[in-house]
Amino acid sequence: MKKKLLSLISVALTFAMTAVMLTGCTGGTEAASQPESSTAPAASSQAAGESAPSFQGALKGVTLAVGTSGTYAPFSYFKEDGTTLQGFDVEFLNELQKLLGFSIKSDKLQDMDYGPLTTSVSQGQLDVVAAALCATDERKKTMNFTDTYYDAGIVVVVGENNSDIKSVDDLKDGKYTVAVQAGTIAYEYAAANLPEKCLKTFDSQSLAYKAVEGGQADATIYDAPGTAYSIKTGEIKLKIVGDEFYNGQAPYAIALSFNICKANPDIVQNFNDAIAYLQSNGTIDQLKEKWCE
Repeated sequence: MKKKLLSLISVALTFAMTAVMLTGCTGGTEAASQPESSTAPAASSQAAGESAPSFQGALKGVTLAVGTSGTYAPFSYFKEDGTTLQGFDVEFLNELQKLLGFSIKSDKLQDMDYGPLTTSVSQGQLDVVAAALCATDERKKTMNFTDTYYDAGIVVVVGENNSDIKSVDDLKDGKYTVAVQAGTIAYEYAAANLPEKCLKTFDSQSLAYKAVEGGQADATIYDAPGTAYSIKTGEIKLKIVGDEFYNGQAPYAIALSFNICKANPDIVQNFNDAIAYLQSNGTIDQLKEKWCE
């Protein structure tokens, strides 16, 4: 009888220990699977489970009047409805806002041509401008800039049937008429490197493109990403010839008014930290791939 009782106790203990072991394995399997899903990339600039950067929310409670152009695809332009802004800079601003926590005045980006845009930020009517704006030495006299977030070169653009002009070198003897937009990096290059007699100046790049399409000019020079986008979408019936040039001379950066920098002394550094973060985690490369390639 004792032997039978001991045998029953042994079987019971064995069953209990097995149950405990099975329960432990199941729990271990579930626990191991959770980190794998928690480290999957999120749809925002910060991956799920990733620790927040030290500067996150640095501008929480700060309201900024933010401007853009609305006229320069693929960086900032309107959808077909004519009222909704889209593009690289629009999404870029959204990522910066998520990181830094600032509010946009009236929850609306203010769009305007480049002349009024730069005047508005230099006079403090706008606090921040993101519009594929080049951080030139001249502009730095009236506004502050962040670090560069996009470096755009210049290209030569000619009619689809033009086989005479093959690169910017062909424009340097003054034989051909070159259309340029006033106030741009392309104009700066043309004024310094091409004969003045061959230049035709326009208030907008769209007019410069039309001059080439209509035969009033032989070529135009302009920023590479905007030109490539206009050709790709069929907005202009032209072609790019030669290599991209003047690289490093058209650094796109965010402009900030002296007034907002005075009121928030760390704001340029806050933006620089956020830009560096978006560069390091691949967000800026994703925006380039989506909008500029």
